[in-house]
Amino acid sequence: MRVVALIHFYLPHHRAGSETMLHAMLRALADAGHEAHVVVTSQPEGDDDYTVEGIKVHRAGMGERVVPRLVASLAPDVLVTHHQETPHTSKLGRDLGVPVVHVIHNHMHHTNLWLHKRPDLAVFNTHWITRYFSQRHKGLRSIVVHPPVWGHEHATAPGGAVTLVNLNRDKGSGMFYELAHRMRDIRFLGVVGGHGPQIIRDELPNVEIQPQTCDMRGDVWARTRVLLVPSIYESYGMVAVEAAHSGIPVIAHPTPGLLESLSYAGTFCDRDDPDAWERSLRSILHPQTWDPLSAVAKRRAAELDPRTDLAGWVAELESLDTRRKAAQPWS
Repeated sequence: MRVVALIHFYLPHHRAGSETMLHAMLRALADAGHEAHVVVTSQPEGDDDYTVEGIKVHRAGMGERVVPRLVASLAPDVLVTHHQETPHTSKLGRDLGVPVVHVIHNHMHHTNLWLHKRPDLAVFNTHWITRYFSQRHKGLRSIVVHPPVWGHEHATAPGGAVTLVNLNRDKGSGMFYELAHRMRDIRFLGVVGGHGPQIIRDELPNVEIQPQTCDMRGDVWARTRVLLVPSIYESYGMVAVEAAHSGIPVIAHPTPGLLESLSYAGTFCDRDDPDAWERSLRSILHPQTWDPLSAVAKRRAAELDPRTDLAGWVAELESLDTRRKAAQPWS
């Protein structure tokens, strides 16, 4: 089976959760003996095709005719897409007569509109988003694949800083700097994120800024004691699960996604209540509190083994391909 993903960005140039999730899904297909390709439309870096861990990436640009020709030349058995390439891929799938899979990362209005295209399979990244759309799109074939986090890529001995990953306002940079201002005796680590305007402040001596990095284990988790996730929106919260693999306790705003990913292992505070965040942080930093919470975080991370979800994903695509071939008339 040959699977082609038509998307806007891909690794290694863009490493947001959507890209890393899709890459893990395509790697699972490749590991199962299938062929996986990516066609990118928005990456400006260079003109040459390249390969990432066995996945061939083709640069298409934004040409109205170039993209369909390139995708058709790859002779896909299944098309996969997400974000802004979803409507284009849905039309292309109809034109080519191949199944289309939507990977769903959020419950935004545009996502709801795109699901009216009735993909052959919707892959939701959480159960709560599945429930949200199940009443709006009855009869839609769907599965859940939680954003895969591989423990061996993240687990390490935790460090001593209080960390925020992505200094974007919506990710909670305001809360991060407020806590650093209140707690001058504590080291804080702000990690520059891969998307959104970054709020960089250098007037606080107890705040260190870590540039965007591919080595989260060495540059971030090995220096982190507690992770802050005061995000206004997280459909899942991969960063919280990554931290949990090192036994790093997480304080988070109770978005539906973080409630699902962290579950009983999270400490939840409203992002508009800095007093609650300060109280929780001071409590967690105490060794008598940190040690048991660290053990709980590791237990929760172990429960989120991605292999089960990815096996289900591969089986669903194999089923799509089998049904497509069975429906084809004899030539």
